[in-house]
Amino acid sequence: MTAEADNFATQVMRQAIARKNDLLSRIHDYRYDAYIKFIVRDLAKDRDSAESVFLITETQTTAYWEQPDKYQEVISARQQSSNLPAENNLVSVGQILNFNTNRIDLQKYSVVSPTADDALDHYRYHLLDTLYISERTVFRLAIEPKSDAAPLFVGMIDVADSTFDVLAVDVGANEAIRFDFFENMRYRQRLRDFGEDHWMPEEIHFSGELHVGVPLPGFPEHISFEHAVTLDNFRFDAGDAPATLGEYLVVVDEGADDVDSTSWEEQRSAPLSEVEHGAYTRIDSIENRPRAFGSKLLTGALGTIALSSNPDFFRFNRVEAAYLGAGWTWRNLSPDLILRARLGYSFGREDWQQRYGAQYRLSEGQRLWVGGTYQEQIVSRPTIVSAGSNPTYLALFAKFDPLDYYREKGASFFVSTKLVNFTRLRLQYNDFRQSSAEVVTDYSIFDDEKLQRPNTPIVDGTLRSLSGSISFDSRPLLKQAGRDYYFNSFTYTQLSLGAEYASPSFIKNDFDFLRVFVRLWRRQRTLNMGLTTINAVAGISSGDLPPQRYFTVDFGRGAFVQPNSFTTMNETNFSGNRAAMVYLNHNFDQQLFRRSRIPLLREIPFTVSVHGGVFWTDFVDHTANPSDADVHTAPSAYSEIGFGIGNLTPMIAPFNFAVSFTWQLSSYETDRFEFRLGVPTPGQ
Repeated sequence: MTAEADNFATQVMRQAIARKNDLLSRIHDYRYDAYIKFIVRDLAKDRDSAESVFLITETQTTAYWEQPDKYQEVISARQQSSNLPAENNLVSVGQILNFNTNRIDLQKYSVVSPTADDALDHYRYHLLDTLYISERTVFRLAIEPKSDAAPLFVGMIDVADSTFDVLAVDVGANEAIRFDFFENMRYRQRLRDFGEDHWMPEEIHFSGELHVGVPLPGFPEHISFEHAVTLDNFRFDAGDAPATLGEYLVVVDEGADDVDSTSWEEQRSAPLSEVEHGAYTRIDSIENRPRAFGSKLLTGALGTIALSSNPDFFRFNRVEAAYLGAGWTWRNLSPDLILRARLGYSFGREDWQQRYGAQYRLSEGQRLWVGGTYQEQIVSRPTIVSAGSNPTYLALFAKFDPLDYYREKGASFFVSTKLVNFTRLRLQYNDFRQSSAEVVTDYSIFDDEKLQRPNTPIVDGTLRSLSGSISFDSRPLLKQAGRDYYFNSFTYTQLSLGAEYASPSFIKNDFDFLRVFVRLWRRQRTLNMGLTTINAVAGISSGDLPPQRYFTVDFGRGAFVQPNSFTTMNETNFSGNRAAMVYLNHNFDQQLFRRSRIPLLREIPFTVSVHGGVFWTDFVDHTANPSDADVHTAPSAYSEIGFGIGNLTPMIAPFNFAVSFTWQLSSYETDRFEFRLGVPTPGQ
């Protein structure tokens, strides 16, 4: 390539970027229809054979986009091979459409688009060829990142002569972009004029491969996926925005699963191939035929493992010993009604426990629900780190359980509603008889000689209280079968403010206190150098706060990596009637090594993370309770700092181990240093 040719390519891209901005500036909103086909193939099988197709889905959608970045997609029809439940088929166009934005979010990466306003600061462009397409001269340009350390695209782009419209894009990810398990990612887009000089995508193709290092039952070790989209019927500036735009990302039409085969044949942008037709038939026949004994045995074993990790069916702790029960939630009786029931027996306490609940939706638009619960059971005291966790296996194997327990009998009634988008208000009345629960077992499988941690008594009595919370959650929503679900997002913010009030001056009561807390959970990309997670909590109270309502920073989940929690506390909980905690974790992935100027260092395949936190707990203006002598407080800052190394065993994914090293900076009589092993969540 000559300098003159490269300069010409740069000028072409400068004009293409200006042209893109001009086109987008003239569009306020648009709608389009799309047909999406998603195919997963087993690469160990012949590609031209139906046996190679592991999964196939088809989706028809209608989407709406509005400046600057509001987007919603409605799935109007869907069908899939019978090895995937219909409710799990949520394949849509999604964000792969928005290649003209300045930054493209790919999980933990924010990647500069080749047509971004500042693309020339990040890419070099070279003239590869001059083509003639439909009597038009088209320049094919190579896209080359200026830095191999920054996450960027590499590939080529076609730009029309004179008008400088982008006609096609074909790119992959450079080496700085790393996805757990995935490789050979490729993105292709072809555009055309949909009228009035509106150049929009006509075809999009996203593909890649996934390699699993350890064989998993029923899942191929090496697969490929193809996400093929055909777009049509663009309508511009109609101004008919959906009422739920900005909050719901995907809405599944109630009749999406009822479209007949004739309609499917008519609405496909291209007929299915013989292999694809054969794949539907083959997978359906496999799913419907009687299972072999070995398959039934494996299914039963996996089902048993799943049930044993569900506390409604089985749990183990020091105040119940083994608990066996049954629980169920009825969600399909009506979109507006949810019923729950749970009944079980504690062998250590030799008594039955039960919980029944119902909730009814009064307004779908406002997400207004009312409901109530009656329960007679063992419950855990609130904690900042492990609330809602199930420590059964750690307690059973090693007497490791950060939770304390008490018995609760009574009822609660609530109302919840949306205030504005992404927010929720919940008010609840509680009427419970609460009593202490004693330790009933010191059994564990592997550490039977270890002393069992005591279960701190509470203050027994009747608690009648009003509680409420206001919460914000930035994650977009999915609406399906009349219900709302949160999408998993790589970057999001959760903020909640809550309070509980109990007083004899309000209603007959054995308690008198006001308890207020605030919590922030934030995950974000930071300077395109990885993901930062912040977990911050603060609580304060007045009156005589009982132990069952203390603010407690607990010691987490044992010998495994648990992000955003303290690891040097050595099975010691810290409590008080006020508390504050901040924990920060930043995962650089491989960016620290890749952005160094040392050749050997840049080739290191490991990931690096740093973590650290600080908390305080104490009693202020507090009337002591009998059990307070056994409560640990942290009136001066408890702090720790450390780092982690990951991607140690990618060859045996998904068991890609990481190690964590943490030092306590304060002077509490817990651990000075802690080493932990874990398997991080992919992408974290």
